[in-house]
Formats: sequence, structure tokens, C-alpha cells
Amino acid sequence: MTAAGADVILAAFTEQQPLPLDELRAALAEDWDWLVFSSAKAVPALVEALAGRPLTAQLAAVGPATAEALSEAGLTPALVAQPANGAALVTAFPAGPGRILIPGAADHSLEPSAGLVAKGWDVHNVAVYRTISLPLPESVVSRWQAGTIDAFIVTAGSVARAAVQSAGLPGPRVVALGPSAARVATDLGLTVAATATRPLAAALADAVLAALS
Repeated sequence: MTAAGADVILAAFTEQQPLPLDELRAALAEDWDWLVFSSAKAVPALVEALAGRPLTAQLAAVGPATAEALSEAGLTPALVAQPANGAALVTAFPAGPGRILIPGAADHSLEPSAGLVAKGWDVHNVAVYRTISLPLPESVVSRWQAGTIDAFIVTAGSVARAAVQSAGLPGPRVVALGPSAARVATDLGLTVAATATRPLAAALADAVLAALS
């Protein structure tokens, strides 16, 4: 985007805090057909909770980045959903019955759980981290409120929530990384001008340029 002449402002909107793993350890003692990972952030929690014990459940990853994180931890996903969103995972997943464990965020998205339940699976979510909002730098807040930011890239719903919490509405036009982020931004009162067709840097850059044109 800088190559296209854009002035890019970088700011941390959120951070992830690990949660105690007692619930995950207890869950891993049960029998599961699948473990589903919608984010690479949950992979270290699984590795720590397993503590070297074998894993019999099949693994599914939402997107190549999460699949790569599993592979780097010595775990091979049997299913990788693309594009990297919950709807794509549900589409790629076989029909139930069976049991699915999803380690992830405390404020996890309704997808893919709702879609997997609709396909006949018994789904259990366990929180292994939580996302907290960070206060934005005053320089960013002032530009946001003055209307001098042309586009706001929303990589996750939590980023949109943090921005509105810190800087308020109406806010700049939103370019969302995917449909879930776009939906949250819209629900918060932000205006979504474009959504990336795939969760890739090139697709995101194309969406930003389309929103600004």
C-alpha cells in the first residue's frame, strides 16, 4: 500500500492474554473426533496442555497460517479450510455425528460452531486466551475524530470494537479482512467500504485501493 502512495499508520488495537489451561487439559482427557483451530494463537496452548501426550483426534485448521502453526508444532492437520474463515470450514467439513473440540478465544465467533452443530456435530468451545482492547495513541485518536483517516483496516472484530471504544463514531471507511470482521464493524456502526476476497496481503491491498478509488 505504501508503494501505491498511501500513508500507512500502524497502531496496536488489541493483544491476546493466555488463560489458565485447566479446562483444556480436562477436555483433552475425553474422546474427540476432531480438534478445530480457527487461529494460530490457540496452538501453543494445545502443545502446553498435551505435555507430550499423544493426540488421537483429527485436526482441522482455518486457513494456511493456522495449518502452518500446527505443522511447526509437529501436528498435521487433516483438513485445511480456505479461505480462512469459519464459513469455509463448515463447507469443507464432513457431516456428523461426532464430537468436536475448539480451543480458542473467550469471545469466539459464532462460526464455525453454529455451522458444525447444524451439520450434526456435538461442538464444545474452550477458551485458552482472551483478547483485550488497548488504548490508542492520542495522535491516532485525534486524526480519527478529525476525519483525516481515509480507510481503517479491520483484521478482526475485536479490532473494530477497540477502535470504536477508544475513538468513537462515525470513524473512517472500513476495509475488512473477511466477512466476520465486516459484520462486526457494521454492527458497531462503522461503514464497510470493501472486504478482501481472501485473507492475504495482496487481496487486502486491492480492497483498500478499491475503497479509496
